[in-house]
Amino acid sequence: MSEINDYWQKFLKDSGRNPEETGFSGEMAFEDRGITGDEQLRLLLSGAKTAAFSPFPAYSINREPLPVPGELYIAEDRDGNPCAIVELVDVQTIPFGQISWELASRDGEDESMEAWREKEKEYMEEEGRLCGFDFSDETPVVCEIMRVIYR
Repeated sequence: MSEINDYWQKFLKDSGRNPEETGFSGEMAFEDRGITGDEQLRLLLSGAKTAAFSPFPAYSINREPLPVPGELYIAEDRDGNPCAIVELVDVQTIPFGQISWELASRDGEDESMEAWREKEKEYMEEEGRLCGFDFSDETPVVCEIMRVIYR
């Protein structure tokens, strides 16, 4: 945790932000700490990944607050080392079946809407099995729009 705190303090100093007015929302680690997570981190750091998607029901089932614009996170690599500060720019809740390619393409991983939908549907269905909800095209999805503000 010391390394995370040191990184956060360096960000505050380098950016000139007031520590009393700048909240830390937590660490951002990608779905697993293996190859898939490494690729998502690489996409984030390159600027290709500017969105993430999560099923809305999982937030209420897990009693987690919804993310809000302005939150700041520290993106970590698979070993828990801090790599960047990420700011949430916008948060939208949209039924899965109504997510546009313009928004989905911000995930940075897929070449087509069909490929994105297939991959995300598999992820959302798995989350549903783990959390106890049925996933469908009508299931609301939390779409987090983000940007790297410090590296």
